[in-house]
Amino acid sequence: MKKLLLTILVICSLLGGNAYAEINWQKRNLCEKSEYKDLCSIILNKKLVGINTIANFKFEKGKIIALIIVKKGENMSLLQDPDEGYVAKYTGEYLVYKNADGIFITEFAPSYPMEHFICDNSNNCINANSIRS
Repeated sequence: MKKLLLTILVICSLLGGNAYAEINWQKRNLCEKSEYKDLCSIILNKKLVGINTIANFKFEKGKIIALIIVKKGENMSLLQDPDEGYVAKYTGEYLVYKNADGIFITEFAPSYPMEHFICDNSNNCINANSIRS
């Protein structure tokens, strides 16, 4: 009985490690594919700005560095200790952005009450919903 329990514990420890493997966003970068070149030329190296439409609060998230595909339910956290609740709400295109705190993944066009805007250095901004492929 002790051997069975020990075997189960060993198997659980091997399987029970980090179930939320980090997304390798570099390998998933759609901007390397020809069908995304036009979209990527519009969004890459631009500022990603979020707006909470209820609170009318605008904040800069960071610089867009990639466009990737994420599957619904897949963990999107790039943290060392991933937040288990940070999962993709849909299968599709997601933005990878970088700021002083690190690299993050977010929805291309989030759901209400959030909106994303893509802004150039002159603060000319376009709603991400209007350019999503």
